[in-house]
Amino acid sequence: MCVSRFAFNRFCFYDEPERHTHPEGNRGIRVSPNNLNLYLIKMIELSASDLYLRANRPPAFRIHGKIHVLDDPAPTDDQMRQWTQDIMTPIAKERFDASGDMDIAYIIEGKARYRINLFTAGGHIGLVARLIPIESISFPDLNLPDSILEMANATHGFVLVVGPTGCGKSTTLAAMIDHINRSREAHIVTIEDPVEFYHTENKSLIDHRLVGFDTETFASAIRHVVRQSPDVVLIGELRDADSIQSAFSAALTGHLILSTLHTTSVVQSVDRMLGYFPPESRRQAQIDFATTLVGIVSMRLLPRADGHGRVPALEILRGTPTVRRIISEGLFAELYDIMKRSSDRGMCTFNQSLLDLCNRRLIDPDLALRVSPNPEELRLNIQGMFTGIDSIDMRPLDDEEDSTKEL
Repeated sequence: MCVSRFAFNRFCFYDEPERHTHPEGNRGIRVSPNNLNLYLIKMIELSASDLYLRANRPPAFRIHGKIHVLDDPAPTDDQMRQWTQDIMTPIAKERFDASGDMDIAYIIEGKARYRINLFTAGGHIGLVARLIPIESISFPDLNLPDSILEMANATHGFVLVVGPTGCGKSTTLAAMIDHINRSREAHIVTIEDPVEFYHTENKSLIDHRLVGFDTETFASAIRHVVRQSPDVVLIGELRDADSIQSAFSAALTGHLILSTLHTTSVVQSVDRMLGYFPPESRRQAQIDFATTLVGIVSMRLLPRADGHGRVPALEILRGTPTVRRIISEGLFAELYDIMKRSSDRGMCTFNQSLLDLCNRRLIDPDLALRVSPNPEELRLNIQGMFTGIDSIDMRPLDDEEDSTKEL
């Protein structure tokens, strides 16, 4: 039962439900089918990242990247209708009824936050809930290299964190915001749909803006954000040329912009960003992107070899003068070799990251080969064989300082 309403129309605060003990089923997990909150609480106990519920299908959790189907009976259409109605405000209900899709944020007081997507499939109501820790995310907890943290120390420019759904993009950006909040006086504005991580103000002032409630659209919020005297702007997702151009303009005028894309590599991200622009304006977009780039981080989370959690595999590009020149000239294919040869600048390719994880026995080599974009190259590297620029101790490509220091 909802006991209090928050100001945002998509949020509802709930007391923690009474705990129950349930017999273990054949598949090892069983939860009461009568209370949505019990499933959400169970996510915390099992370290599950996602909950899958849909009428006429047994519930399931995603734990360390793998889906586990429960022994519970499938919820009925009436149950799903009641559960989803309970977590939506009247405005959200109207939008869901009209569109069949809705993103909401949901909080169990003192326990956790959830990003919940409501949808219909085959005429049945379903939802997928993503667990978001309620405590602040600190960078040291995430097993990420210092070169990513250094990007957060930039005073202006553009940082992209990219990857598929569930790879840790939002968590990484939250850790960067936490670092800024703890380390310097700044005005931070986040523009999201929904707002995933709420940060308690420390040294910085922080305004969280919810698209659809605090502002009409991402593009509108980004256009107006420079008048709010921000130092740092987090944009939940860049979705069109207008938003990207506004973000470039903000970065060019002395603001640090952090954002995400649903892409799978650094080169694809650069191509996708600039591909939003028509041919007649793409050249200027290349120059703006090159001028403002601090860095791009491409991420994937992979199961640990010991079965205890997951570790990030990364591809990292930093905005050195050479990288900026290559982007401004549209020579995107050369970026891979730049990353490969620039470990001294904190860059790496996905294969180099996979090789490091294998050498540290954090992931299984067979898994690394399955997910590698170039498995033949990685197989040789695992065997200790390197060819071409892999075998050469390359000198730094640039005499200038790192882009984060320049910015």
